[in-house]
Amino acid sequence: MLRVPALLAVVASFATASASAADVEVLPAVTVHLEAARYAPSERDLRWSTWIGAGATALRVGPWTFFGTADLETILGDELRTFDANQANYHLALGARVSLGPFALSPFFHHVSRHHVDRPKERAVDWNVLGVRLSGEREGRVPVRFHASVGKTTQASLPGYQWELTGGLEADLYRWSGGAAYARGAFRLVTVEEAPEIPRGDFADLTAEGGLRWRFGPRSVEVFAAFERRNDVFLEIPSVRDRALLGFRILLPAGASN
Repeated sequence: MLRVPALLAVVASFATASASAADVEVLPAVTVHLEAARYAPSERDLRWSTWIGAGATALRVGPWTFFGTADLETILGDELRTFDANQANYHLALGARVSLGPFALSPFFHHVSRHHVDRPKERAVDWNVLGVRLSGEREGRVPVRFHASVGKTTQASLPGYQWELTGGLEADLYRWSGGAAYARGAFRLVTVEEAPEIPRGDFADLTAEGGLRWRFGPRSVEVFAAFERRNDVFLEIPSVRDRALLGFRILLPAGASN
């Protein structure tokens, strides 16, 4: 895991050396987001989903930016108390981004570590993905943003994940002064090396969402309704759930995504 930050540091040093002082910015941007959603239908262990996270563009050198993000996903039920946090999932990423006309290309390293809260955990559940992401947007009557990525796991403690392919599309269906109605969809395809302790194969996660967004200066608030098909909702046993989510997000700066 230490090799990836070292490699990014080498790339950043090379880019800085080849750029003029006017082309270099240190810590030019910071993002923060909060999210809470209620599952429907809900279960004893799956009542609420919450996210809190932040990201920073550490360095911008000409067309290159070097960034890091950290997110905490918490799943709440009511087994032991009214709001009972039973899962804490950590998402950490490092990467670089280069502009290619209307597109951006981002090599990245993504680490996920999942944990029980107040419950015994017999085995480590975590994995690392090294990959590349392409994103872009098109302005017009219906502004559209998209992203797609492909990655290979460099380590997987329990799930046996191998390759990961993701994609997403978002469109502002209607805009008014200070807000927009939007639609968003995303998928995640994962290939799996089967093992006796986890008897299942490849899978797909899907999300479809619609909502309203209001902007307040540099901040924005979204309220949304979504459908989610998600695999491995529990840590140590294969599982899949089809659920609706009703929730809200607070984003800084306005329009920043998770």
